[in-house]
Amino acid sequence: ALQALCLAGLGAAIGGGAADQCSWRGSGLSQEAGSVEQLSLHCAEGSLEWLYPTGALRLRLAPRLPPTSSAVKGGSPPHVTACIKPTGTFRGAQLYLEREGVLELLLPESPRPRARCFSWLPQEKVALFLQATPHPDISRRIAAFRYELRGDWLARPALPAASLSAEGACRPCNDTEILMAICTSDF
Repeated sequence: ALQALCLAGLGAAIGGGAADQCSWRGSGLSQEAGSVEQLSLHCAEGSLEWLYPTGALRLRLAPRLPPTSSAVKGGSPPHVTACIKPTGTFRGAQLYLEREGVLELLLPESPRPRARCFSWLPQEKVALFLQATPHPDISRRIAAFRYELRGDWLARPALPAASLSAEGACRPCNDTEILMAICTSDF
């Protein structure tokens, strides 16, 4: 019964996004030192794992929005909020937010980088820019993180504006997140 509930809940939560490109995994070993690889992910959540970072990655997060989300009735267009949660093994790169051509450091290469959230309007040009940091040795490094996009189209409460740029912003889980946690837990 729990398995059927989980499958039904996951199907409703994900809603046919199986064909979408949500995650990327690659290696810098096949990349030129000064090159920038262009990526685009189209899901509300996913992950990126870059082994042996070399050069740079430019990642565009472009969720496929329902037609009704293009504008809120009588108001301004909905904003999109992205939260980036680095893995404990985030090494070998720094992550920047690129907004209208300006870079802002989100995740430095540090022993314990923290989760970061940021928002933008759909008409703004934003991307994530991962730049490999030079190292004299060839030890294994992995720059990896999970991302989650939220916006008005999901009918979820947005994070308070004051906490969007704060590191490690928290909020209560909604029903879908609780169901996903139960269904994907290891018990």
